[in-house]
Amino acid sequence: MQTRAHTPARVPVTGTRAAPKQTGKSLKKIEIFGLKALWLHFADEIDLRRLAILHLRIRRKEHALHVLKGEQRQIRRKCTRRMQRARNSS
Repeated sequence: MQTRAHTPARVPVTGTRAAPKQTGKSLKKIEIFGLKALWLHFADEIDLRRLAILHLRIRRKEHALHVLKGEQRQIRRKCTRRMQRARNSS
């Protein structure tokens, strides 16, 4: 078990152990996993691995939601057509 005294210092990273890209005195935003944020410079390898896992889970859930909304759209269109036919036939 690591204690605070034995944990390595957090080094700013840009996907590897390289120093962050700087423009002037400020950090440049990097885009990774669909995020564009300054705090990503300070994510260590464990954080980046967890972000990768979460990114994949989010993408799968977004796709599943897209499929469900598509099915909802089909049902809505089908019912709208029925409504229009019923209105026209009476």
